[in-house]
Amino acid sequence: MPAAVRFFFQPTVLALVHTLTLGVITAVMMGVMYRYVPALVHRPIRFPRLAYPQLALFAVGAIGMIAHFAIGEWGGLWWSAAVVLLSIVGFALCLLPILWPELGKGVAETGMFLSICYLLCAATLGLLMGLGETYGFVWTGLLRMLDAHVAFAAIGWVTLTICAASYRFIPAFVLPTAKLPRAALWQIWALALSVAGLGTTLLFGGAGAALWGAAAGLSLIAYLLVLLHLIRSRRLKIDWGLRHAQAGAAWLVVTIALGVAAAWNGGWPGDGAALTGALGAAALLGWIINFIIGMSSQLFPGFVSRVRFARDWPAVTIAELSVPRVHRFVFALYNIGVGLIVAAFLLASPRLALCGSFPLAAGTSLYACATIWGLSFAYRKSLPASARNPLRVLG
Repeated sequence: MPAAVRFFFQPTVLALVHTLTLGVITAVMMGVMYRYVPALVHRPIRFPRLAYPQLALFAVGAIGMIAHFAIGEWGGLWWSAAVVLLSIVGFALCLLPILWPELGKGVAETGMFLSICYLLCAATLGLLMGLGETYGFVWTGLLRMLDAHVAFAAIGWVTLTICAASYRFIPAFVLPTAKLPRAALWQIWALALSVAGLGTTLLFGGAGAALWGAAAGLSLIAYLLVLLHLIRSRRLKIDWGLRHAQAGAAWLVVTIALGVAAAWNGGWPGDGAALTGALGAAALLGWIINFIIGMSSQLFPGFVSRVRFARDWPAVTIAELSVPRVHRFVFALYNIGVGLIVAAFLLASPRLALCGSFPLAAGTSLYACATIWGLSFAYRKSLPASARNPLRVLG
């Protein structure tokens, strides 16, 4: 993090960013989609045998990209990016055919279909940038391609997926008395259209990028208002998973504000460099990762329970796979770390970034250990200690 505060566009920082975006965010989102989309649309994955080689290709390509970013070697980077793109094509072949019939009907289905399309766009631009750096041919400016790549990946793929999924997950977790409004589907389409306009104008250097960015920001404000409407009518109490989602929503507000300020000051090549760095930290760490931590703490135990049921192993409840006492420390440490790092970018203080990295690392390490422990029961027949009580009652 201290190196990122000094200058963003350098090999080690790019390796760190892609560790987050590919190794954590995209991998988790793909895994959730593989499990959730077939249940959502009541159709099996179109090519189930393709899922395993797709996973292997993604792992090889992502590791290759991160490693070659770290050593600053563009030759190996472009073929690693090609492998990632090939794996994403396989992912799209598995899910797009079963999402297509629901396009424009369901909120989550529409958003996930469109987000996978943007993932293909982002991966294609990433490959073209690698080829351009290696062989010297770039059909448009490298910085334009980078800007479009970030827009398609961060907003089109990640943010659109989170918006779509949260419209299904959060009502299931809080049981609101209010129904999901029709405005949710319009918000998904508005955000998708904004990303298309923003990415295209950034890529080709056309006018109107600021307007498309403002449209994306307004659509995200609408998303927050819809969620607030649902949560205010909840019938269940707010647990640590939902607290992470709420913290993510708060960081999304910060992200939107920093985006407006950065655009006003000229973006990362100009006077808005510090604001753009803070924007990236607030978006990736504050908004996206917070939401992923919150939703995964709710979803993964359920996934493990279903796997054990399918294998005819002893049943285990979702509560027995959760570690609520750990989550309060994860929440506090993680968000303190994010706050310090965002402040470090704004103040151009590598020392403050170093201070923020300690609670951030502690929080993520606790979360990773708790998550790996819970997921491990999908691969072993034994039960957690809390499930060995002879007086336990299965729900």
